[in-house]
Order: sequence, then C-alpha cells, then structure tokens
Amino acid sequence: MIMKFAIFSKSGHEDLVKQLSNKLIDKSFINDENNPDIVFSIGGDGTFLRAVHKYIDILDHLKFVGINKGSLGFLYDFAIDDFDNLLSDLVKGNYLVKELPLIKGEINDNKTIYALNEIRIENPFHTLTSDVFINEDKLETFRGNGLVVASSLGSSAYNKSLGGALIDNDLCALELTEIASINNNVYRSLGSSFVIEGKKSISFKGNLNECVVGFDCLTSNDNLKEIVISYSDKKVRVIYSKDHSYVKRIRKSFVLC
Repeated sequence: MIMKFAIFSKSGHEDLVKQLSNKLIDKSFINDENNPDIVFSIGGDGTFLRAVHKYIDILDHLKFVGINKGSLGFLYDFAIDDFDNLLSDLVKGNYLVKELPLIKGEINDNKTIYALNEIRIENPFHTLTSDVFINEDKLETFRGNGLVVASSLGSSAYNKSLGGALIDNDLCALELTEIASINNNVYRSLGSSFVIEGKKSISFKGNLNECVVGFDCLTSNDNLKEIVISYSDKKVRVIYSKDHSYVKRIRKSFVLC
C-alpha cells in the first residue's frame, strides 16, 4: 500500500527534512503536505503538539510518528539514527499504534477547542476567582493564578510541574490541578490535584473575562464566562515501537540522569 506523508518540524531542520523526505520517496512514499496518511514530527514534544493541531480536522485517517530532536521527547519513540530501521518497520507493518484521546473545552456554548495534553485558564493580571464543578456538583470556589485540566497523557507535562500526579496512559481520567491557590482563614480550596473518571466533566464558571485560555501550545482570549472540559471523540493515533513501555518512558524521562 502506497502511503502519503508529511514532515513537520520547526525551522532550522530544513536539510534534515529534505534528507528524510528523499529516503521516504525512495521507498515509494508520496509527499502530500495537505492530506497525508502519516505525519513525521521532528523535534520535541512542543513540535509534536503543533503538528497535531495543524492536522486537527483530519485526525481520523492520520498516524503520527515522533522523531526526537529535542531535549525531552515524551511523545517520541524514535531518534534520527533510527530512521532507516523505522522505514523498514513501516513498510513491513512492524509497529504499535496507540490511540490517544483529546480533551475538549466548550467555551461560552459557542466555541470548542481541543488539546492532547491539557486545557488551562490563567489570569496574568489579577487573582482568578472561579466556581469549579464536577458534572453538575460544585466542588469549590477557587482563588489563585489558574487551573489546569490534564488528560492522562498530559499528566506528565505542565500538570506534573505543578505537583500533580502521573496517570498511566491506559487509564481514561481527567486531572484537576491548581496554580498558586490562595488558602487561608478567609479563602479555602482543595489544595491538591483531583483525579476523576474520564466520563465526567469539569467546569469553570464566574467572572473570567480577563482569563487566558491555554490549550497545549495555543492560547485564546474569548471574554470567558464558562468553560466545560471533557474527553472528546477525537483521537490521535501515534506509531510506537513494538517494545514501547509507558513505565520505561517515565523512567527515561524523569528518573535516569
């Protein structure tokens, strides 16, 4: 089967992109930037996220391959030096495909955003005050710098740097984590991350018009009044090596020096 490909990378890798593109064409792959079957992302995790958002409208027939060229590649299983072996495995079908669900944020009932890692609201100017709901049940009134809702995959990203827990990627869960919450005798919030079952939703409501909404590597300012965050039907299909292991990836990324 002939596969169409696209290569996505940040600037500065033009020679490498040309080299890899020629190798793919030699293997009868067809270069098609607009409607590929497989997208090769070269860089770090940020580059991978930008690649996903570039092709967000055609994810249902795409596969992504991450080729690490950054300092930390949590979404990557291959290095540049592996490329020839990777090509051989792709031709033979000798690889593992994992489906990673995206979360969605429904803003003010008139706009939907998607994220692979997390959706966050932050107020860079004043204390953020927001009522927080799990489904229809009010959890708290939060005051602080911001709130993050991470997917299971995204639990190892910004969420972890805030002190949130790592969630096994095979679990469908949402994790709510606070950014610099105010906790004293007057104001009180949960003060810890909260992991909930993936079929539920997390909502933020209140005077949020000065908030910036972040979703992965993107931001939006929509005069926010309410945002409802839950899992979507969209999935990112990622090609990994046959011996891929989440535990090994955790160890390599966060434990080994």
